[in-house]
Amino acid sequence: MVNVDFSAYKGLIFDLDGTLIDSMPWHTKAWQQVCAEHGFSIDPDLIYKLGGMASRGIVQLFKDEGKNVGDIDEFTNRKIELYRQNIDKVQLFEPIFQILKDAKARGQKCAIGTGTQRINAEDIVKKRHLTALIDAIVSSDDVKKHKPNPDTFLKAAELMGFKPEECLVFDDGPVGLAAARAGHMDCVEVLNGECINFFKNA
Repeated sequence: MVNVDFSAYKGLIFDLDGTLIDSMPWHTKAWQQVCAEHGFSIDPDLIYKLGGMASRGIVQLFKDEGKNVGDIDEFTNRKIELYRQNIDKVQLFEPIFQILKDAKARGQKCAIGTGTQRINAEDIVKKRHLTALIDAIVSSDDVKKHKPNPDTFLKAAELMGFKPEECLVFDDGPVGLAAARAGHMDCVEVLNGECINFFKNA
């Protein structure tokens, strides 16, 4: 655990996939299947490196590389369909969940800032009984500029009623950490449900 006083912030913002929930294996499986259906394969590590990026953006990257994705929206929707077949199996990362619960017990506000679709985020919140703990959700459907742009986290701070510098972001991927820094927000890097690094807003 990093040496950070979480209580010093008015609001905490949590990325969802790979940070609060252990969903990346299921996302990766879905990506591998839909890519195989289109006649190409991907390195699973790539999906982890792109964690936080909206699905449509990842498909656009594949297309830009010359891969046969066909219609971008159809490809994206198929990936989402495959992931949602396993959404009931997705579990919380207990250490990060504990940080969330402790924050609410102290009276802090907490938000989710995610690159996933709103339907996925809301389903996870309901299925894992997080509704009373989450004050705001910002999904890929709620911003035009996705991570690594800061809009997701800035909107989450705004919805909680706080300035960016009054919030702390938790994220597991380079894309999300870059988004937090672009928004001039302190952030904690998460790996396998553990806080491993702290980055102070310069």
